[in-house]
Amino acid sequence: MFSRSKVGPRGTGRGDTYSFIGPEVVVTGDIATPGQLHVDGKVVGDVRCGTLSQGEGGEIHGNILADEATLAGLIDGAVSAGSLLLEASARVTGDVLYESLTVSTGAQVDGRFKRRAGAVDGSSSAKMTAVPVAARAKSDVIASPTPGLFSGSATEEAAEAAE
Repeated sequence: MFSRSKVGPRGTGRGDTYSFIGPEVVVTGDIATPGQLHVDGKVVGDVRCGTLSQGEGGEIHGNILADEATLAGLIDGAVSAGSLLLEASARVTGDVLYESLTVSTGAQVDGRFKRRAGAVDGSSSAKMTAVPVAARAKSDVIASPTPGLFSGSATEEAAEAAE
């Protein structure tokens, strides 16, 4: 179910807290932690964390904002991550904002990809473009795409690039 320990799992190398949402758990509401979060269960709400890992059976129905994310399950919402790995079993319905991206063969994304500026060239301003001005004051609201930032489809982009 929920698990919180002072030391993350072997090889994570981040932070001093690690939280786990087991496969039998359904969380309704937003989750925010500066540490590490692993989701094997279902989250209906936004997720903001330092490092997110999602198992194949995990579901997130909301937006994601993370420094690092490894996604292997279902995501129905926008994803914003500095370093993003989409495993072969990942199914994303929503736009993806990233600094570093790895997509495994078989991963499915129904949305647009947009590279955000890196830390050296202004990532903090790029991160804030994903959050509307009204939401910036609230710590529990995250990653709503700016109107017009993510529009169209991959087919439209391919047609525009061919012109």
